[in-house]
Amino acid sequence: MDDRLVFSYSYPMPHVHCGTTLGNGLLGLSVWGGGNRLNITVGVASLWDHRGGVHWSPRQNFRDIRLALERQDLEEIHRIFAPEKPYPAGTPHRPSLLAAGRLEVTLPEGCVLEEAKLRADVGRIEISFRRGGNSGTLRIALAQKEKGLFLLQLSVPAEIRAVPSRDLNPELREISFPEPLRWECGFQQPMPADPGYSLTFERAGELVRCFFQRGDKETPPRIPAAGWVEVTAELARYWGEFWKRVPVIHCESPLIEELFRSGIFQFQSMTAPDGVPAGLQGAWIEDHRLPPWSGDYHFNINVQMCYWPAFRAGLAENCRPLFEMIWSWRDTMREIARCFIGVEDGYMMPHAVDDRCVCMGAFWTGAIDHACAAWMAQMMFDYYKFTGDLEFLREIGFEFMRGTMRVFEALLEERDGVFHLPVGVSPEYRGAELNAWGEDPSFQLAAIHRLAADLIEASGILGIEPKPVWLAIQERLPQFTLIDGPEGEQIALWKGTPLEESHRHHSHLAAIAPFATVAPEDSRWSKIIHRSVNHWVRTGMGAWAGWSMPWASMLHNRFGNAGMAVLDIELWSRIYRNAFNHSFHDPVVDGFAVGLCNDKTVMQMDAYMGVVAAIEELFLFERGGELHPMHGVPETWREFSAENLYAPGGFRLSLSRRAGREEIRVEALRGGCLKLRLPGGSRRWRCGEKECAAGTCLEQTMLPGETLLCRR
Repeated sequence: MDDRLVFSYSYPMPHVHCGTTLGNGLLGLSVWGGGNRLNITVGVASLWDHRGGVHWSPRQNFRDIRLALERQDLEEIHRIFAPEKPYPAGTPHRPSLLAAGRLEVTLPEGCVLEEAKLRADVGRIEISFRRGGNSGTLRIALAQKEKGLFLLQLSVPAEIRAVPSRDLNPELREISFPEPLRWECGFQQPMPADPGYSLTFERAGELVRCFFQRGDKETPPRIPAAGWVEVTAELARYWGEFWKRVPVIHCESPLIEELFRSGIFQFQSMTAPDGVPAGLQGAWIEDHRLPPWSGDYHFNINVQMCYWPAFRAGLAENCRPLFEMIWSWRDTMREIARCFIGVEDGYMMPHAVDDRCVCMGAFWTGAIDHACAAWMAQMMFDYYKFTGDLEFLREIGFEFMRGTMRVFEALLEERDGVFHLPVGVSPEYRGAELNAWGEDPSFQLAAIHRLAADLIEASGILGIEPKPVWLAIQERLPQFTLIDGPEGEQIALWKGTPLEESHRHHSHLAAIAPFATVAPEDSRWSKIIHRSVNHWVRTGMGAWAGWSMPWASMLHNRFGNAGMAVLDIELWSRIYRNAFNHSFHDPVVDGFAVGLCNDKTVMQMDAYMGVVAAIEELFLFERGGELHPMHGVPETWREFSAENLYAPGGFRLSLSRRAGREEIRVEALRGGCLKLRLPGGSRRWRCGEKECAAGTCLEQTMLPGETLLCRR
């Protein structure tokens, strides 16, 4: 057993989002309870009630939206984005993910649950309990290949009951979920408009096999016969290979180490490459209510953040289910683009959708936020840069990038040789009010620049002539919108609107991160960015969400504020994470920020996965083709090491600082031109046979399998 990969939590665990979790890319088990009652909530990442939502129509077109906004006609905006038909009584207004239900395990009277150990080294949970002077153990394993199967190993007799979500969640009864068919060994739950599902179990001595399955059957399904030894051996192999592959981080902050190990385990658990795409909560859906925001796919940062850890951890293939789902929407996205802006060959998706690209509701600012598609286009190109998968780039990535830009091409207007975006938004700023828009939002401009640069680079890779308009956009579209402040020009939200208050989205700074189209140290922009950062800091953190913290960490990293980059991660852990290692939208302690939800139990995975990515970025990030190692490592850390960090271009890096010596080891996995921005300072670097000044960019062509060692 590797003690660093064992995480212990004490009972009682009073809520589903206090539970110890397992996941396999489809099911998410949350194991919680107290006394002699153990609850196993069974969330399912693909269990959608698809009713409701807004299907795009020609009414939602840019011309009419723009006219209504310019006339300040809120009634017209509501009409444009209202559903075409009223929702029938007893039906939901939007699709939602659901939990299947829960298994209630009642131990004999006198038993008291004590502690849960999450064995991340082998992918199972071990629960200890006491009964008088004796102790016992209950073990839980979630199969990796047979996605619907999980096993319980009991050392004492126990009463087991499968409880449908309909019994626990009054909302389901209100939206016409029928009475389930009940068996002694479980239940079958019909669904109003989708295939039903069953949750069943069977006992064999100390072993209980539990099984989730889709479909409508009047008899219990046959449960796979896999035994405890078989399933746990499979898990031990799976997780053993996983831990050999991912980065290993050691530093002077035990908290940073723990967050990375625990977080990367959760990332793999919810985004397994043979699973289904992860939304706001992964597969860990609560069973007593419909999940907040339907547990849906939010593309204005949340989905992206859920997947950010993938690339630098060497887990790029975990993104494939997400990309393939988006690509399966291409007919729908073309229709949205045709209705919205009149192009026949574009792709556009709203910011909040279900797994069929159905828009969740009438939040008009999110519906027209086209940077959502541009952000996913960036991630698709990043997938190519990390993997070298030319077939993916040619067949999916480039076409999605091109179709996304096609919409921006139709939206942009040229005046006096300068491109402008006449109507745009900055995510969720001013909500859905009539003043929640403006010309040239800095967020949209940064997204367009990132997309243009990636399209031009991808064209060269594919041997395609880039469209002249992409080159023109690079030259004639502003990097961001500026506004005069007390100290001089700074970055605005959009034309005429500064950052007026603390806000959870740092979108006006997106040119620095995540789109990385501007370097803060660039002399053209450095003073403007410095003033913008000072203003951002002055507005404070009082209205931030949990996921605001890792984004802020990445920004401070790029600004050269390594100490604050680390502190933002540590603050997130103290303020937005509970004692049971769950990540929340609102603060779980009072006095730091005013939450948006007024509910300290709204769990989302985006912030935790963002923290994992922010930790990776302390040690390595890329901008403009250059790798920046150690940029976010504080000088106060006398010793650290980060092994097996993956980088664009097919490189893998290991970094260390020990006894006053710093090392960067680069391995070329595919071969190519390495561009390495050597950390600054007073001492020089020796890279192979070259001696280099600190702060310079080393460029060197490397062959596959070649290694370069840089020492300072």
